[in-house]
Amino acid sequence: MSNIQKKSRDFTYLFLITILLYNLHSNLELNYSIYDKTPINSIYIFNFFAVLFFIISSRLNIAQKLVNPLTFFILLTVIKMLAVIIFFIYYNNESSYDIKIVAHNFFPVYFLLLSFEIFSLKKTFNNI
Repeated sequence: MSNIQKKSRDFTYLFLITILLYNLHSNLELNYSIYDKTPINSIYIFNFFAVLFFIISSRLNIAQKLVNPLTFFILLTVIKMLAVIIFFIYYNNESSYDIKIVAHNFFPVYFLLLSFEIFSLKKTFNNI
């Protein structure tokens, strides 16, 4: 397998997993939800770009050897948690959404994509 294919494999998997989860989630919400509309588009866009940023910046850190990978992982995790807090503050201030419903729809997606993120960086963690 060429070097470009190896590097883009995680991004392809991330994209496919996100699309599949989104389709499943939107169909479940459309057919079985008793709640008002939830911002699942925003939830998936936020999580996709958060994981994408995390993987790209981690790979750049590994290539450039700027910081210890474990330190960089912790720093990016703190930044991601702050971004999640800002995300929830925004939807808490917006009166059209119930924050409990947003949280119930947000965190399963967040943890599934977080698991993908950790598995994609597994080789990096093994080298620490």
